[in-house]
Amino acid sequence: MELVKRTYTLSADTLAQFEQAVMPGKRSTTIDELLREWLDRQRRERLRQEIIEGCQAMADVYLEIERDFHPAEEEVQRALGA
Repeated sequence: MELVKRTYTLSADTLAQFEQAVMPGKRSTTIDELLREWLDRQRRERLRQEIIEGCQAMADVYLEIERDFHPAEEEVQRALGA
């Protein structure tokens, strides 16, 4: 894995708490893990929203298919005696 050094600005309080909680030598790895988890949550949330929007866009199509095939489904159920 290629490592790249970057500089970001953090609040003094956040940095102090982080440095108190995470041992030297583990900080870069911890930040990498936290960023990966955050990026994964963001990706999942985008995917979730896309799925919701897709379902909403297809709702009319699903209802039309249900209307077209519901009578056949009821006929099958009657024939099976259910």
